[in-house]
Amino acid sequence: HGPPEQIIDGRLIIEGLDCIQARDVYTGRVLWQTALQNAGTYGVYYNETYANTPLDPSYNQEHIPGANSRGSNFVATSDWIYVIDDNECRALDITNGETVKIISLPRDEASEKPDWGYLGVLNDLLIAGSDFVPFSQNVPLTEQEAQQVKEMKASHWRKFRDFNNFDNTASQKLVIMDRHSGEVKWQLEARYGFIHNAIAASQNSIYCLDKYPPAVENRQARRGIGKPSDYRLLALEAESGRMLWQANDNIFGSWLSVSPDHHLLLQATRPSRDMVRDEVGERMIVYNSADGRLIWDRKIEYENPPILHGARIITDRAAYDLFTGEQIHRTDPLTGEKIPWTYTRTYGCNYNIAGEHLLSFRSAAAGFYDLFTEGGTGNYGGFKSGCTSNLIAADGVLNAPDYTRTCQCSYQNQTSLALIHMPELEYWTTNDWKWSGKPIQRVGINLNAPGDRIAKDGTLWLDYPSVGGESPDLPIEIDTTRIKPFRRHSSKLTGDGDEWIAASGFAGAIEMEIVLALEPSEEAEYTVDLYFAEVFAKKLSERVFDVFVQGHKVLENLDIVREAGAANKTLVKTIADVKATDKITIACRPSVGTAASEPILSGIKIVKMDINERGGI
Repeated sequence: HGPPEQIIDGRLIIEGLDCIQARDVYTGRVLWQTALQNAGTYGVYYNETYANTPLDPSYNQEHIPGANSRGSNFVATSDWIYVIDDNECRALDITNGETVKIISLPRDEASEKPDWGYLGVLNDLLIAGSDFVPFSQNVPLTEQEAQQVKEMKASHWRKFRDFNNFDNTASQKLVIMDRHSGEVKWQLEARYGFIHNAIAASQNSIYCLDKYPPAVENRQARRGIGKPSDYRLLALEAESGRMLWQANDNIFGSWLSVSPDHHLLLQATRPSRDMVRDEVGERMIVYNSADGRLIWDRKIEYENPPILHGARIITDRAAYDLFTGEQIHRTDPLTGEKIPWTYTRTYGCNYNIAGEHLLSFRSAAAGFYDLFTEGGTGNYGGFKSGCTSNLIAADGVLNAPDYTRTCQCSYQNQTSLALIHMPELEYWTTNDWKWSGKPIQRVGINLNAPGDRIAKDGTLWLDYPSVGGESPDLPIEIDTTRIKPFRRHSSKLTGDGDEWIAASGFAGAIEMEIVLALEPSEEAEYTVDLYFAEVFAKKLSERVFDVFVQGHKVLENLDIVREAGAANKTLVKTIADVKATDKITIACRPSVGTAASEPILSGIKIVKMDINERGGI
């Protein structure tokens, strides 16, 4: 869990154990690399369990909280990169990596040469945390706890030590400086500690929590010591340090984030895998960021740091309205009813991050959720994202530098790469909600496809049979003894963007029944689109068959090559005014006199016609 890469102006900035490097974000070419004398990474981002053996099939670095609790020790801006080196901050020219300035923290009697804790940038200001808070000294182990630790095996002791190390999670003092000259603008002493994950800056304001981390509070509670009554959430004018407002009630968190567009501030906690102990997500509070007025306070469960995304808060399982805290719903693409907005991911050591249109995370392999199409969770097969969240959308590409050199997880490609958006390529998703059984308004059935996918018109195409993962699948009956499944890559076909539908399907005598409602309802009219492609290199008149919908022959002597104009080209036939209550039947049979001519079918789209489409008012 080292600091994630940072991308700005075509440069990807990434830190190593004892160096920092810039790469061209589009080619991966190394632009420069600068050695660091003492980056302070040892014992924080890696420790004594590290071994420089990336091909070893066992872990060569045990999991530790790292940047999850400490934060990043470097910040990239358009002109300089600020990186902590020993007790100082080196400002590097972003074009060549050369040191342009050394910035030191002001000294005082209590700390002759203070440690550099927090590091951040706001406009032309450098935000520094001076000296870490030694929580282990403030709340030492009891004799019983110390004896338990002493009796631990070495590996268990290291885990106890690392996941109970709160000594690098907060700073004793905030120091605000001019980021070019290093001139100190103002300083503020903490009562308990400015938690690094709870320092947020926006426009001309800095927000911070001055309190104990949750685990330290729990440790004190076990000793019969209650929470201090003078915790504070501060809003400070960035240039002067003037107090804008302060809150002293309901200070529970370890995470702050601010929305400059909506003038709202979120207080929460920072749970995730491989985090220091007792970071449990169960509550959120939102304030007016200008005056501290309480907007809402709710019990909300979450297991990842909450993400501010426009007017909503995205967690690891749901989304909430930033203005009210109400859970956000979406329209079920199958039935049109309102359902909770959710997404899913499988196992992953990292946490979710977001761009404008993309959530990225580890979901076994590298995973994503398209926030624009709402089409489900997908995976980039063949490589995994790191324990550090490293799938970052920036400068027009999805950046994925390798963060897996210490991992034993078996993936084919241990490499750094960048991806560009190519919607014409195949990608497949999963959807983690269930069909309610209410009448279907719109659905696509993608025969023998490897997963779900949403089309440009909003139709959710479900794989049948369901092989790609979670899916709101419909009951479908088909005689599998008379069909043969096939699948091609869509790049081998031509069409109007629907090649991924026609690239797979069934060949043979197809007899299928699709359930549209679990309980019969009033008869309705549907439009049924049937998708075909000749993928077996048949020529004119070599494949001729009839198609029946609801028992009526709707296509006679269909010759896909003749009507599409070529093999490997998609063909869509629309059947209007199909009447149904709860089921639609489809059959593909050889035309009379062509018994050897095997039918073929790739996909079925079913859309319920509303009153306007039938010519009503």
